[in-house]
Amino acid sequence: MRYPSQFEKTSVNGRSIVIGLICVSLICFTEAYNDYYINNTWLAAHHFPIVAAFLLMVLVLGINIFAKLTRFFSPLKVSELITIWCMMIVVASLPTLGLAAYMLPTLVGLTYYATSENEWVELFHHHLPEWLIPRGTGVVQNFFEPATRSIGVPWLAWVPPLLFWTCFTFLLWGTMVCLSTILRRQWVEQEKFAFPLVQLPAEMSQDMPTYGLLNPFFRSKSMWLAFLFPVVIHSVSTLHFYYPIFPEIPLRYSTGHLFAEKPWNSIRPFNLNIQPSTIGLSYLMSLDVSFSLWAFYLIYKFERLVGSATGISTILYHKGFVPYREMGAYLILILFFCFLSRSHLQNVWAKTISNKTEILDVDEPLPYRWAVVGLLITLVGLSFLLILAGAHSFWLMLSILTFFGVVCVIDAWLVTRGLFFIHGSFKAPDLFVSAIGTTRFGAANLTLIAFPKRIFFRDRREILMPHLVNSFKISDEAQVNRRHLLIAICLALVMGSIISFYSYLKLVYTKGAITLSRSWIHTISPQEPFRELERFLVNPQDTNWQQMAFVGSGALAMFGLLSMQYRFMWWPLHPIGFITPGQFPMNNIWFSIFLGWFFKSLVVRYSGLKGYRRAKPIFLGVVLGEAFIAGVWAIVGFFSGKGYNFLYF
Repeated sequence: MRYPSQFEKTSVNGRSIVIGLICVSLICFTEAYNDYYINNTWLAAHHFPIVAAFLLMVLVLGINIFAKLTRFFSPLKVSELITIWCMMIVVASLPTLGLAAYMLPTLVGLTYYATSENEWVELFHHHLPEWLIPRGTGVVQNFFEPATRSIGVPWLAWVPPLLFWTCFTFLLWGTMVCLSTILRRQWVEQEKFAFPLVQLPAEMSQDMPTYGLLNPFFRSKSMWLAFLFPVVIHSVSTLHFYYPIFPEIPLRYSTGHLFAEKPWNSIRPFNLNIQPSTIGLSYLMSLDVSFSLWAFYLIYKFERLVGSATGISTILYHKGFVPYREMGAYLILILFFCFLSRSHLQNVWAKTISNKTEILDVDEPLPYRWAVVGLLITLVGLSFLLILAGAHSFWLMLSILTFFGVVCVIDAWLVTRGLFFIHGSFKAPDLFVSAIGTTRFGAANLTLIAFPKRIFFRDRREILMPHLVNSFKISDEAQVNRRHLLIAICLALVMGSIISFYSYLKLVYTKGAITLSRSWIHTISPQEPFRELERFLVNPQDTNWQQMAFVGSGALAMFGLLSMQYRFMWWPLHPIGFITPGQFPMNNIWFSIFLGWFFKSLVVRYSGLKGYRRAKPIFLGVVLGEAFIAGVWAIVGFFSGKGYNFLYF
């Protein structure tokens, strides 16, 4: 493609914002119903939401071709398609695991699941102000249980807590916007990360030719042949689901029955799952990254096997060795990033304190001064909100939120390298609970931090910051004005949040949360943070030195891996693999990552970089084909009332 020069910025126009908001509304109105009532294929569930790819394909091959043929209106330009894409990806998860499906059940779960046996009311309810959570037997009970008669959403009970937690959410997102602004130039222009997840939408959004209907990507025969591979496989399997007379093409193989005896059962689950889109995305990763992801997973399984055989599992893996080791690795990684970025960070700080510096920030999403000051304001604001809600230690809350900012940076870095599914085996407050002990942490602080710990800190598969970093990267494809793009993203987030809360609450007060599919999210998840809180309060502990030793071991291991990587060119293991094997997504995607690495290795070995580029449309076609057919069968399931999930996350 031919791009404009660096400072020829394309404004975001009203048409792209309107179409983007229509897509946002469509996603947020339907996703909770699709995922939790129909039990269809997840529309988001990670940092490459299939619903965005499906709708972008509809815009390019439907709306644009119609516009070109009829000339009723001009086709959508590259800058408009990219703006719409960015608006879709930032909201794709809000009705489900990105916001509503964790927040809303958590706010009522501590009341619904409180019993005389667990004594939650006596233990910690008194630490919560009346307005922080919805109150009232009918409000809470009708959320979980199907009503005997048609009732509406009790909005009066929900408005005060939603106002507070929405303010908290927006401030948290503001922190991520500021961090993304500060890091964009370092990652995009200095280190030149590949950003595999933006490559498909960038190719799909290319300009249409003057005398044709399809851009170069959609004219590729190899792309269309690869596109058919997941379409045929998933269509046959879905038809088998609806009509068993059709055959099924299995893509999942569990080896659990082969490892039933000790010590082999310690490596379970050990699945050989084939996900076409994961294979395609893995092909876009650098070879050292994709190799390290599956290699460290196998090393981790070997660790578990040895631990079970020798009996040390009880003092390591049953005591939190993996999550606390991961925390130590994160701490070393952020120090390493600061070291690598020291020149850039000095420039950002210089621009913050003086406009006389020659550093340019006119093409950044925010001026550097706004980003740095905004980062401080949002972190302080978040801490004050928790103090307002009843926490007692401002500095402790600020420290936890700062560490969560560190986690967001590392997660965004993981996504820039191509890892589209991040979960994390730890929550940011865990480090401080172990370091100072639950006694010194305090009951009120433990109670208040339990909410963001569950809503935002636990499941990071759909956290916002990686979407922001990817959006600011893909804006380069048409030199979209990043400040205009940020406004469009903010509009999408505001509208998406409102619609997501409405659609989820409407669903649960109509059907009852305990009757919905993926029941863990609606029934087990709302209990977990308060069971943990109960354990902390009933059995207080001082500093857990064993877990802090695990943190130290992870830090040492990561330091060693970084040293080897930057000292020896032949060293094959990338540090990214060390912080992922304990995360549950790897159980499902490790084998597909291996296949993507294997195919790319063969292509590069025998055809070089030219061969890699020639084969790239094939693997992009596989990704697009799976997103397309998932969208098609989701629509079928939506109207038939019977959904089939083949993207097993």
